[in-house]
Amino acid sequence: MKYTPREITEEVNVSKVHPLINFGYLIATVVGITLVLYFGLGLAVDWFVPRISDRREKEIGDALAPTVPAQFAGEEIESDARLAYLEDLVETLRKPGDMAEIPLDVHLIDTPIVNAAALAGGHVFVTTSFLEEVESENELAFVLAHEIGHLSARDALKGMGRSLVVLFGAIVLDVGTSGTTGTPDIVLQTINLNSLNYSRKQEYAADVYGLESVVRVYGHGGNSLDFFKRLAETESQFPNRVLTVSEYFQTHPLTQNRIDALNSLASDRGWTMEGELIPPPDGLGCPNFQCEEED
Repeated sequence: MKYTPREITEEVNVSKVHPLINFGYLIATVVGITLVLYFGLGLAVDWFVPRISDRREKEIGDALAPTVPAQFAGEEIESDARLAYLEDLVETLRKPGDMAEIPLDVHLIDTPIVNAAALAGGHVFVTTSFLEEVESENELAFVLAHEIGHLSARDALKGMGRSLVVLFGAIVLDVGTSGTTGTPDIVLQTINLNSLNYSRKQEYAADVYGLESVVRVYGHGGNSLDFFKRLAETESQFPNRVLTVSEYFQTHPLTQNRIDALNSLASDRGWTMEGELIPPPDGLGCPNFQCEEED
């Protein structure tokens, strides 16, 4: 018996649903899965960060620290007399018993960018241009104490967000590392300093830590907000040039409202915001405190 195939009257491989509708379903599925992963990782980070040991946090910070100078478009200064002064000041400002298992390491970066920043594991970065702008030890102390406040609250780890999960896995499994420096290559792809944009709540908490430390060390908060006041004045006069004047705004958004909040806090706690202005060490803005005399 000869087989006679049936004539195909419809294209069985063509969906009866309009292609645009299928595309819409696809997009909705992708977006849905992305949102689930995004918020899921966010919850994972919120659960994960407080459980990281001090030793592991130090390892994470040590792995990231070598990448920071390039992000500041500068080079780290390994030997400079100013480092000892900054390290002593930072240790004095650290609250007694705070982060007892994590040493605070100060890094001085030679760059035209005016900035200071904190990174996980007790790393505090200060730029040479920032030191050139400092007009008193009081204001320098507040900025440094503010950064210590971020470290104390582990804001740097939280700021790394979802990339932290990837980084932690890389360190634990010892994968994606550079054969020369030991720095995880995956870090360069997932994390940079500009991602450390803290929330207003985190910034205010770091401000409170900073002012508390300054008042504890100096007995008053006088002149400690002067650097921020100058930046706020620049912000009001040249709103479109703020980032040109000071890169500090990129990771530390500052407004007059924050200054007002700190003055209000000082009033509530009975802290005086007037007191002796302590000049910075001579030559703070120059290598090894040695400034070349102008002809």
